[in-house]
Amino acid sequence: MTPEPFRCHGVPAAPGALRRLRHDLMAWVRSAGVEEDRAGDIVLASYEALANVADHAYADGEPGVVDVDAAAHPGRLEVVITDHGRWRTPVPDTRPVSLRGRGLLLLRASADRAEITPGEHGTVVTLSWDLDPVPEAG
Repeated sequence: MTPEPFRCHGVPAAPGALRRLRHDLMAWVRSAGVEEDRAGDIVLASYEALANVADHAYADGEPGVVDVDAAAHPGRLEVVITDHGRWRTPVPDTRPVSLRGRGLLLLRASADRAEITPGEHGTVVTLSWDLDPVPEAG
């Protein structure tokens, strides 16, 4: 059974609200019949995109929000994360060992497809995963 699409708009781009959103998204992904390991990958990549919004989309001190839409389609699951801030080109961290600057790499490695579309009114990150078809009971 395919769940209704997940829609959560106007969520503050702040750590506490994003953690709650991550848990809600995990519950929705699991309700779509995605096995636990794959669901973890989906939520990890989605949360990384959300963390990027909190870190980069809004200027220092500027309050911002994020919208999340997810839908299960036959054989595919898609998560779309939209901010309403401004794209800032990532600045490479030249230190030999750095924990920064790996977010976009993680998104692209964790999703089957990752599209990042900066625009005048915000950035849209579209992540999708191919899913094994669920056998029909019969």
